[in-house]
Amino acid sequence: MLDTKQLGKRIAYLRKQNGMSQEKLAELLCISPQAISKWENDHTMPEISLLPVLAQIFQCSIDEIIMPAYLPDPDIEEKKPAKIDLQVQPVGYFMQQSGGRIHKENIGLDDAAIIEAVRGVYPNLGNFQIKREGMEAHNRYISIYITVTTPQQKLGLVEKVYKDDDKELLGYELFSRNVTAVPQVYCIDFSKKVLLMEDLSDYIQGACFDEDNERGKKFREQYHILLKETAKVHAAFWEKKDAFQKAGFDWRHETTENLIAHINGMEQDFFAYRKKEEEGKIPNVWNGLHNTISTEKLDYFRDAIQFLRANYLPLIEERFHIGKHITVIHGDLHPGNIFLSRLGGASVKMIDMEAFRVGLCTEDLSMLLALHIEPDKERLKQLLDYYYDCLCQDVKGYSYEMFMDDYRISIAEAMFYPIRLINQGICDFDMRDRAIRAYEAFIAGNLF
Repeated sequence: MLDTKQLGKRIAYLRKQNGMSQEKLAELLCISPQAISKWENDHTMPEISLLPVLAQIFQCSIDEIIMPAYLPDPDIEEKKPAKIDLQVQPVGYFMQQSGGRIHKENIGLDDAAIIEAVRGVYPNLGNFQIKREGMEAHNRYISIYITVTTPQQKLGLVEKVYKDDDKELLGYELFSRNVTAVPQVYCIDFSKKVLLMEDLSDYIQGACFDEDNERGKKFREQYHILLKETAKVHAAFWEKKDAFQKAGFDWRHETTENLIAHINGMEQDFFAYRKKEEEGKIPNVWNGLHNTISTEKLDYFRDAIQFLRANYLPLIEERFHIGKHITVIHGDLHPGNIFLSRLGGASVKMIDMEAFRVGLCTEDLSMLLALHIEPDKERLKQLLDYYYDCLCQDVKGYSYEMFMDDYRISIAEAMFYPIRLINQGICDFDMRDRAIRAYEAFIAGNLF
């Protein structure tokens, strides 16, 4: 009989041995990072059809994945560093393969630059000892993990070295200068495409928000703290045109014609998805998620397009062109990009800033609440009201009615995000169904 607990541990072990994050493995498999997390935490199992793909990615046999009884105990193996050892080098080295040969490429900051960056934040620390713990390769960057030890304290740092010019560096620069809800940034070197920041290994990552364990429970207990800090972020950039110039407007908000094209594109995504549903090309079960949707609920997507055409288009001239009641948003504020302190308090850290832009504050809220967290309707109303009260401590003239109108617009737009994923083969039916429930509560039923 297959031991599902050992299978999850084995996948986690092989993933780490290959220097992959959950996000990277999910990208290679065309599934969500949450699905990987659920495998590794013994909540679900991968579909049988994915086992040959996993074997190819990990460069092993299928038996090595599903028969851990004949292999080293993953619990023992995971105690060993899974990252590439860099201790023999004064700076980070990335092993690359080119033309069949392996060569080393010098990357990242040297010790002197790291010491200077840390002293810029903690000028009174004594002598430094720097130890590079290892690295992980991601799609857009390489992470190098660093420990800095002084007589006073030990600091865990992560150095992100980007492969190409990356907007995320601009995002961290803008956010770190204006808000506290990002990791402590020690250095941003645009010439080397390097970001040196706090390592969040001791924080709770929000990807566990729906897990039935202590981490998931602790994260759910801190929703109010998360929303308070999100409100502070939005308030810090509220109607700040200098920040808007740095963040930039998304193309769909530049002109009415662009927004029309965007809405038309969402409509075409829905037509393609509906055709697949009618032809039976969408699986009934995907990664343990069941596809049950009625014709009535499919019609919500058609109605949402009409709602957006009637309510979203006027905002281009009324709000975006004059910079009124808009702010800089994270742009991809899902739970996996949020870290909360294990100790409680107000310590919230947001990562992955590559999607930051000017927008409606409710765009972040709909991604977080409607597509992911989605507690019961009454609880959700309480969370929205709490966010609004926090925002209005610093923002004036933004009425509650306008806030709720904006939230409805953002819900209607967010509905099409899971549809695009399903069209790409990432069939997150839970996300789709949460979006539908939000539409029913706030637009179809207009309860609030």
